[in-house]
Amino acid sequence: MALTPILIFAGFRTYLNAQDSRADRRNMLVEIADRALDEIEQVLSTVDTLQQIYSADIVAGRCKRVFEDIAPRMPQLSNVAYFNEENVTECIALGEVGGSTVQPAAMEQLRQGQMSVRTDAFYGPHSQAWVFSTLRRVNDVDGEYAGAISFALQTEGIIRTLQLTNLPDDVELAISDGEGQIFGSSRFVELPLEWIRLATGDDDGELFVAQDDDLGSLDVVVRAIVDDRMYAIISRPSPGLFSEFTLEPIETVGIPLLSFSLALVAAWLAVDGLVLKWLARLRRLALIYGEGHYNFRIGDEFENAPDEIANFATTFDGMANRIAERDAKLRSAIATRDAAVKEIHHRVKNNLQIVASFLNLQRRQVEDPNAREVISAARHRIDALSIVHQTLYQHERLETVHMQPFLEALLSHLAGALGMGESGVDIQSDIADIDRPADDAIPVALFILEAVTNAMKYAFGDDGGTITVRLQEAGDEIVLQIIDDGFGAEQSDADNNGSTGLGSRLMTAFAKQLRGTLSQTSKPGEGFVVELRMPKETAEKKVGNF
Repeated sequence: MALTPILIFAGFRTYLNAQDSRADRRNMLVEIADRALDEIEQVLSTVDTLQQIYSADIVAGRCKRVFEDIAPRMPQLSNVAYFNEENVTECIALGEVGGSTVQPAAMEQLRQGQMSVRTDAFYGPHSQAWVFSTLRRVNDVDGEYAGAISFALQTEGIIRTLQLTNLPDDVELAISDGEGQIFGSSRFVELPLEWIRLATGDDDGELFVAQDDDLGSLDVVVRAIVDDRMYAIISRPSPGLFSEFTLEPIETVGIPLLSFSLALVAAWLAVDGLVLKWLARLRRLALIYGEGHYNFRIGDEFENAPDEIANFATTFDGMANRIAERDAKLRSAIATRDAAVKEIHHRVKNNLQIVASFLNLQRRQVEDPNAREVISAARHRIDALSIVHQTLYQHERLETVHMQPFLEALLSHLAGALGMGESGVDIQSDIADIDRPADDAIPVALFILEAVTNAMKYAFGDDGGTITVRLQEAGDEIVLQIIDDGFGAEQSDADNNGSTGLGSRLMTAFAKQLRGTLSQTSKPGEGFVVELRMPKETAEKKVGNF
């Protein structure tokens, strides 16, 4: 960043040098061609003077005499003519009178008031050569347009004038008209009109670069001669890579760029060797500790690191050591807690079994059938609680219960306790692989107990039937269904489902505890369905300060 302003300044300076180099190349070519262009401009200036001197003779019909008088002193001249106001020749040195002009646009410019016009190159019908024509307006005594006199200059003669000038061997000088036609060049056939447009009105000329199959790159200067109808084309091979025009810009930007690059490489190597390499090792060490491998030690890995990074790595290592010690203590405390919780569940289960045994003994001593039934229902509920606690202390994760083995054990117990085999009732299960919090396991178990007990009491006759317990996920909910294929009931009686009332009230209470929605559907002869829809996500426990 510190070297960037220098590099930007060097780039700007290089741009200025390149512009200066381009101007020098143009000026060099223009200077070489100035002498030759002076000759052409002198010829054109002489034509203007001679047209004024011989104007009266030419209008009087003495074109041939004027031509014979001027031609020995001006070898470029190819014809002299006079055109009347109808643009028809009344006098001509070479050829027959009565012909029309081949440059009507130029004649129109004279008619509009311009005194002198030079035309683009055209093929002269009488001289049988390419010529440039200089036309001069002729006025009558009243100052009105009366025609024009024309001096035609052969392009070959103009080119010979250029060739008489001493030019360097690699410089070529040619001429072009405003339409881009080139005469006297071995390098170009025609000139792009865009070059002519850019050079028009520029006294210094414009430099362009062209490509030649034999010479390669060429510097080309296009410069207007006298007016915008004739242009000088000066060309020479472009300077090579190791010329003064290219070495100076390269030197201007090259040395700062080299310094910039060397400083950048040196800074990169220093940062990589002193910082980045060690930061990568620290990152790898952090990843190892992040995965819980706190016993990993750095050893002498940071022995050659800078003091700041080595001290940081040592501190990092000490922190990992302290975390490992605290982690070991926490794991030991958790293991102790888990063992205690499992022991509690085991003792609760044993105590519940003792209570169930007491109730069973009490039931045998009671002769009233209704009392015996009430004691049996209480014993079933206590057995269900016992199964929950047994599952909790057998499960590795104390905070959750795996519902599939838990409910299958519960249903197996109910099948025996309710005498399903003797009654011809088959109980089936369709339990998905779902984990639920331990706090939900007891109300789910008791809900199933009440629903299955009700089905056993009221759904079947002597022929028995089938009870299906299904637990599945459905979107954001968990659906528990207890389905029987018994007698069924009218839908208006479904809420009571033929129970004594306690079972229905308990199921409603368990549904609220589980934040679920309870529904019961039935039709006579089509069985009974009890459905509980619970949210999949459990409610967050509220933590208070009391």
